Formats: sequence, structure tokens, C-alpha cells
Amino acid sequence: MAAENQHYVPKFILRQFLSEKKREQVSVFDKHTEKIFVTSIKNMMAERRFNDFTFDDDYIASFEPIACAAEDQVLPSYRKVLKDRRLDNSPEQKADLAMMLAFQLLRTKAARDQWQAIEEAIVKKVEESGGRMQDVKGWEEWQPMTEDRLKREHLLSIQDTIGDYAQIIAAKDFVLAEPSPGRSFYLGDNPVCLANARDFEPYGNLGLAVQGIEIYMPLASDLMLCAWCPSIIEGQRATLKRAKKTREAEAVARVIGGELSAAGMKHLLDRAKATEGPVEELLSAAAEGHPVSSSDDNMDYYNSMQTSYAYRYVVCQQADFALARKFNTENPALKRGRRLQVA
Repeated sequence: MAAENQHYVPKFILRQFLSEKKREQVSVFDKHTEKIFVTSIKNMMAERRFNDFTFDDDYIASFEPIACAAEDQVLPSYRKVLKDRRLDNSPEQKADLAMMLAFQLLRTKAARDQWQAIEEAIVKKVEESGGRMQDVKGWEEWQPMTEDRLKREHLLSIQDTIGDYAQIIAAKDFVLAEPSPGRSFYLGDNPVCLANARDFEPYGNLGLAVQGIEIYMPLASDLMLCAWCPSIIEGQRATLKRAKKTREAEAVARVIGGELSAAGMKHLLDRAKATEGPVEELLSAAAEGHPVSSSDDNMDYYNSMQTSYAYRYVVCQQADFALARKFNTENPALKRGRRLQVA
């Protein structure tokens, strides 16, 4: 079997971030070296035989046909979202997009690196306590991790978990976001990013099923898919309702007191529009499937997340990596992405 570059971020996504369309090239920031370069998408977010592993020393098994079939399954829904620039909120489209998010979350170089990082951390803890892995229950036949074993365990884990992950993600509220004027979304090599404004210490807050979880993945340089815990939209709706009730009560009280002139009423309405407008836009976008606008602060947040989660490479259609370089310099512990810690 001839060796080939196998992508862990599909080329059909990379094509939405091209800086040179004719040659199908992208502009890239390397977190490890801090260099910026341009290369073909054939070389980017891919490795030789990334989805191949050896059985019994001489038989090569490949996960690549399964990966290609999974991509083909979700591609029509992905293309429809890009073409329409909206979500149709159909069960079929949502199922496809949930599967795409789940597969992309599980299939990356960063995800594979986590397997090795977790085992290395466990071995270190056991040896520091004076033990051996072979003496730990369930690890009696443990052997040091090899590249083939790492690939095999990673790829088999995708098969075991992808259905559950997709089902959990499909239960979220899906929202599209578009960039602020003059900006574009980064695409990292580990592009499904998780965030949560709620704090559940010491238990962690980034599980797919955790209350308040936010999931983000850029679909193109000018369009991003957000999958949010339903509590987020519900909370925004409740916040807007309370704000409107408060404003109405204030207006009634001031009218009764003879304090509210026409100019005063206009000022009250303008103030309400400024504070309630973004929430109303978000709720409307969530209901109708249209993209919600991003501010410059939003863009810094989204692109910082892509840089943070990336194992090594970040792509930008505009080749503007000032934010990525700054983030990388200020967060040296994240130069290989976010890694799980073993307590």
C-alpha cells in the first residue's frame, strides 16, 4: 500500500480558508517555531499514513476509507449551510452537523496526542509512588506505547465513542456566527473548541454534556458553527424578558409622575435598543438560522480559542497572525494545545 498524506482536518474545510485559490494554498502560523509560511492544503493538517496501522508486524490496516465515507456523509449538509448562509433547522441537517463536529473533535493529531499524554502521566504517577504499571489492576499486560498501538487505540476509540458524542452534540442549540467587518476566522488543526462561562471546580467545566458548554468550529473564513447548551439561549431569553419588564415599569412610573417627555421616551427607547439589541439579534438568529454578527472582542475570543486548542498549526485567509503570535508568546504552556492533566 503506497504511503499517502491523510488529513485529520478535511480538505473541503481547508478550501474555505485559501489565501491562494488557484494553487489551493493556505497561509499558516506554526505555534512550535512561530514561523509563518504558505503551503498547499495537500500538506496541511495531514500526515503520512495518519489513519494506517500495522497488525502482526506485516499487515497494514487503514481507517482512511471509513474517514472518507464519514466526510462524504456530511458534505452535502456542510455545503448547503455555506451556500445558504443559514441553518434550516431540519433534523437531518442537525444530525449531519453534529456528526461532523463529533468526528472532527475525535480525529485530530491533538486528540491522538492526548492518548499518549494521559498514559505518560499515569505511568509517571505510578512510578513516582514506587509501583509498576504491570501491578495496577487492569494494566497487567501493559507495554510502553508504540506508534502503531497509539494509532490503533486512538482510531478504535473513535469507533466506540463517535455515536454517543454526536447524540450529545445534536441536543445543543445550533447558531451560526459571522466575523466583524475586515476580520476572518482562524482555523486551527484542532478546530472544535470548547468553552464554558460556568465554574464547576474541582470537577471541570468542559465536558460535552456539562451545563453551559459552548462548542465552536469554523466552517469557513467567514462563517462559524456554534453548538450551545440550551441553557444559554434560555438564559438570554429570560434576561431579555426581565429587561423589558423593568423598562416598561420604569416608563409607566415616570409617565404617572409626569417626568417622561417625548425626548425622555426617545432616550429610554434608544437605551433599550443599545442594551437589548444584541440579545434580540442572537435570539432571532438562533430561531431563524441566520448568522449572528461578531464584534471585534468576539473575534479576538474566537481566534484565541483556535490558537489555544491548536496542536501546532493555525490557518488564516488574510495571513493576519498578530493575535496568534501574541497569544502564543503569552501562553507558552499551550504551544502543543490544551492537554489534560492527571491529578
